[in-house]
Amino acid sequence: MRSPSPIAPEAVTLRALALMLVRGSINGVVAPFATIILIMDGLSPALVGPLAALGAVATLLTAPAWGRLGDRHGRRRVLAVSFLLAAPIAAGHAVGILPVVALAYLAWAAVSSAFVPLTDSLALARLGGSRSRFSRVRVGASTAYMIVVVLVGAAVAFTPLGWAAPGVLGVGLCLFGTLVVVARLRGELRSGTGVAVGVQTGLLEGARAGVARHRWFLIGLAMALAGANAPAIFTGPRVAEVGGSGWEIGLAIAAGTLVELPAFMVLPWLLPLVGSRRLFLLGGLLLGVAGLLSAYAPTPTLLIAARLLFGAGFAWVIITSLGAISNAASPAEHAASAALHFAASAAGSLLVALAGFPLVALTGSVSAVLAAAAIAAPIGTVIALRAWPTRQGAPVAG
Repeated sequence: MRSPSPIAPEAVTLRALALMLVRGSINGVVAPFATIILIMDGLSPALVGPLAALGAVATLLTAPAWGRLGDRHGRRRVLAVSFLLAAPIAAGHAVGILPVVALAYLAWAAVSSAFVPLTDSLALARLGGSRSRFSRVRVGASTAYMIVVVLVGAAVAFTPLGWAAPGVLGVGLCLFGTLVVVARLRGELRSGTGVAVGVQTGLLEGARAGVARHRWFLIGLAMALAGANAPAIFTGPRVAEVGGSGWEIGLAIAAGTLVELPAFMVLPWLLPLVGSRRLFLLGGLLLGVAGLLSAYAPTPTLLIAARLLFGAGFAWVIITSLGAISNAASPAEHAASAALHFAASAAGSLLVALAGFPLVALTGSVSAVLAAAAIAAPIGTVIALRAWPTRQGAPVAG
């Protein structure tokens, strides 16, 4: 494989940041509004949970395949294809016909599972596997996500598009993302840069081998990320339960993402001081504390404080665990390892969906879900630490 042409480190960082901005924008245009669109189009709120579980299953099954396709055929190529496929799926959210929107919801879960692992793998590879540099560019994804969510919400409220706005804007952003990736793809198409060598296993066989090799790490990570996903899903209902206003619900939801940004930015200082394993453990403990505060806080103010802890815990768990599994991967499985990491996050969402909705039905409150996830997070962190991935090869540039 030919090495990429040498360019200044600042230019590499800016290109990785641009990729993260594109990813965050596309992730923020449809997914945050999808369940609301379904309800507006006639889906019973009672069916949102089962449909969300199906979406998590779709993500869990497709993410490893996208990763291995990226290793085999080139990460930029496969990323461009996924963005292009996502455009008509985004349009399906704008038609207002419930069966079509439901199918689009599941298809989006399957296609968007390519976005995070392929961009993470590309960025980490170009940054030499440095978690410190990666944390700086990862801020771009969260920032773009927040901005796009606000802009799409404004488009829903103040333009004639109404609830068609996420789908319509999603088409434009997906096509724009395709163009951005293809613009960097021309040289790769000529030279083969980014196509991993030595990939001889099939998609299913390779994914099965990856899961078997890291199974306890992935199980622990899924439990830890269940502690992240439960507050993300149930903070709004919990604020409402304790008498919070719509404004306080918005503040609580935004608080976690706002803290992610400085939490990512301090990683270059924290990693050499604390170490990645200890920082991973600290992140898991923060997720546990945040979950317990969310479960038992009697006021919206304390719930907002819990979300602040959640933002830091999530950032530190994600970066340290992604760096570990990516740096342990062989060159032929770099994107596949990032995809397994993303699949663990989907498994955490599935755990929350499967356990959460029965608990809500039994107790009549979301507190039990938050408390269960809070207990799972530190336990999962310890399990993952005991099975921390060992290095097999250096990350492949791409």
